[in-house]
Amino acid sequence: MKQKQQKQLVQLIIVTIGLLIYFAINWFSSDVQHQPTATKQAQKQNNNNVKVNQSAVNSDYDFIMSNDPIGPNKNAKTDYYMLALSWSPAFCNNQQEKYGKNLPQSALMQCGTQQKYGWVIHGLWPQNANAQSTTDHPRFCQGDLPAVDYAIIQNYLTESPSPNLLQGEWEKHGACAFKSAEKYFKKQQDLYRSLVLPTEQMNKKDLFRWIKQHNTQLKNAYLAASRSELFICYDLNWQVIDCK
Repeated sequence: MKQKQQKQLVQLIIVTIGLLIYFAINWFSSDVQHQPTATKQAQKQNNNNVKVNQSAVNSDYDFIMSNDPIGPNKNAKTDYYMLALSWSPAFCNNQQEKYGKNLPQSALMQCGTQQKYGWVIHGLWPQNANAQSTTDHPRFCQGDLPAVDYAIIQNYLTESPSPNLLQGEWEKHGACAFKSAEKYFKKQQDLYRSLVLPTEQMNKKDLFRWIKQHNTQLKNAYLAASRSELFICYDLNWQVIDCK
């Protein structure tokens, strides 16, 4: 009798373990089956959000040459280049003081989102060594150009967070020295990425000291700066030179 009870107990334990394994397998399978669906839904939602944001910010980024107050100078020779970097917080503070919550479309991506930028690319400017003013430098050398394909523009928004800025800089400056917008954007991006830049705002003296300390290629170069911009100059072979 005792052996029979032991046998029944063993059978009950085996059945119980089997049931536990069965339920565990079904629970795990159900969980796995539901995960991809949730992930796809989240990805779809994120993609939709990206499309909406891009549409809101980049619907019209072409630059109209006739709106530029300085205008073209197709005859000026390019003797060197100036990379202009902008301290984004200062630019955005200026935009917010000027427009409040009604930021212009050209500033929305840079200043109207939760993204926080530090130093960004303003532009890469072909310069004339004999220029006495801004009007004497090369400008709009290919005239009023059509908008660059957004598929190209979007590759460079990390360092220049405005399609309007990229388009305008290409038409005004890049077209005077580069055969295509993509080559122009890539060159200024490469120059930017070759630099180590501070993550906080500094006065001009401290900024120059910091930049030269962390960028050996700039150690002996004369740099230039304005209130919220830094300028680094290069010769036609892309070697650092003194800014004039």
